[in-house]
Amino acid sequence: MSTTTLHLAKQNFKFSAAHFLIFDADRAERLHGHNYQVKVDIQTPPQAELHADGYFLDFNVFKKYIKACLDQWDEFILLPEKQADMKFKRNEKSLEVNFRDRFYVFPANEVVLLPVTNTSVEQLSRLLAEKFFNEFKQYGVLSLTVYVEETPGQGASSVVASK
Repeated sequence: MSTTTLHLAKQNFKFSAAHFLIFDADRAERLHGHNYQVKVDIQTPPQAELHADGYFLDFNVFKKYIKACLDQWDEFILLPEKQADMKFKRNEKSLEVNFRDRFYVFPANEVVLLPVTNTSVEQLSRLLAEKFFNEFKQYGVLSLTVYVEETPGQGASSVVASK
């Protein structure tokens, strides 16, 4: 069986966001930001299932969805909603965040709470891979890999595949 992998690494597959990592019960980074770059590899079904003209699907179907998802994180503060040491209190226009001995107040519309315990590239790549795969499996995608790079040469990838 022969399959093909589509590689999507467009210049606009990026987002800029603030976050901080939590290492253990005593250590966490200070709030800071990254210009993240995202790459997506999509494994197609066997060659026999390709379009009659020899292609799988118009790349624009994938590119538009990926870009729209990344835009939802662009220029936001990303915080881990499932972090046990982090408490949130939403007011009318602000979000108060208590993390151990730290206290932050952010404009509520500038924060994205993610369903993770840490805003690491490992967790970001997993969230994106699951989201993309859930959307793209309708087209017959067999597996998908998402690589999130926080600085050149430093990132993580996650793979999601059909069961």
